[in-house]
Amino acid sequence: MGIFAAILGIIGALCGVMGILDAADVLPSDMGLTTVSWSFWLMLAGVLLLGTIALLLGRTPGQGGGD
Repeated sequence: MGIFAAILGIIGALCGVMGILDAADVLPSDMGLTTVSWSFWLMLAGVLLLGTIALLLGRTPGQGGGD
């Protein structure tokens, strides 16, 4: 699950960067991204990063150096 959490974290971080770039109007308008707003990218980043946290905390007992 750690690898899947890492993949979700990377995709979530990229979506966050995309949202910031879209909010700052850095992206050209001819890229075809006019139908997706900056709030979509940032909400998607939040959902993916929450999924990353859930995957990291939801490991089965016995994995990791706990009690």
